[in-house]
Amino acid sequence: MYWQYLNTPLSSVDFTQLLKQNKDTIGWLIVNNTNINYPVVQTTNNDYYLSHSFNRSKNYAGWVYADFRNNFKEELSKNTVIYAHGRKDGVMFGSLMNTLKKNWYTKNENQIIQFSTLKYNTMWQIFSIYKIEAESYYITTDFSTETSFEEFINTMKSRSIYDFGTDVGANDKILTLSTCYNDKGIRLVVQAKLVKIQTR
Repeated sequence: MYWQYLNTPLSSVDFTQLLKQNKDTIGWLIVNNTNINYPVVQTTNNDYYLSHSFNRSKNYAGWVYADFRNNFKEELSKNTVIYAHGRKDGVMFGSLMNTLKKNWYTKNENQIIQFSTLKYNTMWQIFSIYKIEAESYYITTDFSTETSFEEFINTMKSRSIYDFGTDVGANDKILTLSTCYNDKGIRLVVQAKLVKIQTR
């Protein structure tokens, strides 16, 4: 499925200015045909950027941020998790709701997510989109055994509203985008596997 994207140039982001604005900057995320085209931050907890913007001012729209457990200095974690509020005005991850529409998720060009970090430019192929009650399982970042990771992958694939036909195995790394679907604790989750990586 993703072979046609292997020659696609990965987004090249100059992080110098971003890091001057906010030293917590760790990447830049792009999801096609959504409003998601933002720098990504990370701090020592998963609460601060729920209520602070990129410039660290108090803002209840929050910002797009990576799970504090994820590693961006060396090799990427088995599961890189990125969060943002599902804002009704479409900012942050509000437009991630687009991914639930058949005319979005059936288009090949929408099934590729670009994520640049300070160290890598990466490309990810979506393999699962679903809604679920809040839980900690899908945001597990590291796994003690290959078997536990394979079980995790199979569970994530089985939840998907659409069969993307993407092979995912124990040697893969995955990206999880998570947001609130509503105010009743339901989450919208998009998961993809790493298909292209270049050192910056």
